[in-house]
This record gives sequence, structure tokens and C-alpha cells, in this order.
Amino acid sequence: MHGLFVNKKKNDTGSTALVLKKIQSGDTKLKEEFIKDNVPYIIRTISNILGIVVDDRNSEEFSIGLAAFNEAIDRYDADKNGNFYTYSFVVIKSRLYDFIRRNRKHNNVLPFSYIEESTRVDERLLMSDASGQFEKIEVRQELVSFEKSLKEFGISLKDLVLSSPKHKDSRLLLIKIARIIADDDNMFRKLVEKKYIPMKEVLSRIKVNHKTIQRNRKFIIAVSLILRSNLYDLKEYVQGFEREGKYHG
Repeated sequence: MHGLFVNKKKNDTGSTALVLKKIQSGDTKLKEEFIKDNVPYIIRTISNILGIVVDDRNSEEFSIGLAAFNEAIDRYDADKNGNFYTYSFVVIKSRLYDFIRRNRKHNNVLPFSYIEESTRVDERLLMSDASGQFEKIEVRQELVSFEKSLKEFGISLKDLVLSSPKHKDSRLLLIKIARIIADDDNMFRKLVEKKYIPMKEVLSRIKVNHKTIQRNRKFIIAVSLILRSNLYDLKEYVQGFEREGKYHG
């Protein structure tokens, strides 16, 4: 039976739904096979959400993703949740996001890829759980508010995903620049009103090539907006990375 169950999004409402119905009726052996065959999907999903390669099945991230997939199987309702793999993705993402918020290890990665995906997830999926625990309403509101602010600068969440620096030192430098802007009322006012980074003022406060600022304009603006906002969850990512930088610096 191994290899029978794979991520079949197009045909999911048929065969997969029937398999899940049997599992929910108490077929534990079938459940074990279903989970085993979907391990590659679980690993791939975790890697996509975190933006890192997860190939260690003994990792904490994998354990969380595996438990979330198991949870998705138990809670899945074909009438309410539609495609199982889309539904399981939401559950895995939600559990990993909770883990990230608790774990400082991941504070060095700004979750723009997560934010982009979250704003595109169907409301029916988000609210499919009666307790609303898959995506807290206040978190959803944060993301929508942040996306709206970015649009005023002509920046999309996809832009941030593509432009976010990959190296830790680069992120630290850009966050430092964003902090300078956010902490200065005059500079931040210019940023908001004129929709551009006050280059002269920034360069007078920190030694950096102006091309670095221009090249990373979108990231710097995004972080500046976060630091001056009430978006507490997003601020925690930035501040957590700043703390890590000071600790290791």
C-alpha cells in the first residue's frame, strides 16, 4: 500500500476524502500508511513555510509539522474544508507559526513569505475551525493593515519576499537603518509624507553606501513601518532579530 497516498490536489475531493473518512472511522493502519506516504509532502510544506531546507526527520520543526498533519486528518471535514491538502497546509502553517513566535531561533527570518501566503488564504479555510485557532483574528488584521500600508509606497508582499536579504549581516544592517528612521520623528514623517527614504539624514547617522539603501529600499521601508506601528507580532520578529544581533555582536 505504500506509495498509494500522495498529494493529489486535483482529485482530492474524491479518493482522498474517502480514505480520510475510513481513517476517521477508526482504521489506524490506514492512517499510518497515509501519514507515511505523505512524509515528503510534510517536509516540503515545512520547508516552504519556513524558507529553509528541512530534511531531518528528528528535527523539532518536522515533529510539529507531523503532529499538525495528524491533527488535520482528525479534524478534516470534506463539506466545510474542501481540498484536504490545502486545509492541511493551513494547519501546518498555523502550528509552525505558533512555534516560530515562541522560539527565538527563528527570529532572524522576517516572515514576509508567511505574510504573503496568509493574506491569500481563503477566509473559508481560515474560519473552518470553530474555535478560530488556526489563524487568530488579530493576527489576520495585522497582516491586512500592513499590506495596506505597503501599497501606499507601491510595495507588495511579493516584492518583500523577493527582495529580503538572505545574509544575517545584511539583515542586521538594514534593520539598523530602518530603526534610525523609525526612531526619528522628522525622518519618519518625511518617509510617510513624501514616500521616500530621507537619504541625507540617514547617511549622516550611519556609514553605509547610498546604493545599499537604494537597492534595499523596499525592505527598509517595510521594517520602518513595522517599528512605528501597532503590529505587535511583526514587531516582535524585528526586535527579536535585533536582540540576537546584539547578543552575538
